[in-house]
Amino acid sequence: MLTLHGLRIAISDGNEPRQPQADIVWQTHRVASLPAEPEAGDPIAIVRNERTASGVATDHIFGYNDRVRCRFRVDADGSAVTTWALPEVSDRDLFSLFAEPVMRTVLVNRQLLSFHAAALAKDGRAILIMAAKGAGKSTLSWALQRQGWQLLADDLVHTQVLDGQWSAHAGHRDTKLTPGAARALGYGTKTLRPRFDDVGPASSAFLFDKLVIDPTGGAPPTAAVPLSDILFLSHRDTTLDAPSIQRLGPVAGTRCLVEHATPDSVAPNAPPGVKFRRDLGSIAAAIPLAMLTLPDRLDLLAASAAMLDATLDDAPRPLATLTGP
Repeated sequence: MLTLHGLRIAISDGNEPRQPQADIVWQTHRVASLPAEPEAGDPIAIVRNERTASGVATDHIFGYNDRVRCRFRVDADGSAVTTWALPEVSDRDLFSLFAEPVMRTVLVNRQLLSFHAAALAKDGRAILIMAAKGAGKSTLSWALQRQGWQLLADDLVHTQVLDGQWSAHAGHRDTKLTPGAARALGYGTKTLRPRFDDVGPASSAFLFDKLVIDPTGGAPPTAAVPLSDILFLSHRDTTLDAPSIQRLGPVAGTRCLVEHATPDSVAPNAPPGVKFRRDLGSIAAAIPLAMLTLPDRLDLLAASAAMLDATLDDAPRPLATLTGP
């Protein structure tokens, strides 16, 4: 039984009986071919609703060179995921797709709050780092891991109130870096494995070129970790030589939380429902929120992470005191 994002997942090839203690049953079927998607474009990355006998399911379809290579179907209530995959698609690639894009749909269908964020833990508390794609979230995450923080999740974080505290569950823990960021952190790019075993076509290399650094600090906590801070990472600033942090009030903080909350995969622009809005307001009222801006120099990343670590270790921690020139 696998536990991911706080949910117990039974992995099956379709022949085992359903395990009653599982929250999700994930079945994988190896097939010789899959239906074509002539209108998909290339590479193929489709999310759409499909009406089935048991309700409206959500399909995630992946492939390239006009060939569908795998398809995931998430049941309407998020209790089952069925995968059909060509034999050449590795188990690791299937898990990488399941653990993040597919699990986003699972969490939304189960009405569980999650974010596009990295979660890190230290000394019994967790922080979230939220950012737009390309802003350097994973790079900062790895720099903080070098300061003793343990990675809980790299890209998708399920948050939940447990024992009266907003907490973060462990998720997929591969730190994914661009080749340039990996080199800046001192890694030879040929020594790191690519995010996917199948690196895809050369025409789409920019979508597949991330490299994976395994997390440090051993196995993640089995229980969710209480949240102490949430940082919103803005784009790097060429005028800074040290990190700048500005505290956010509940209104501005809620607005940022809405921006990074996991949307419905099929209708990403739909406004959040009443429950999600209430939960986001609760987080903004309970957890210190801040906007973080880093210098636009990777050679200053380690020093910036050390300064941020020292500030987060202060007790009490007035986050607004850490500012660059």
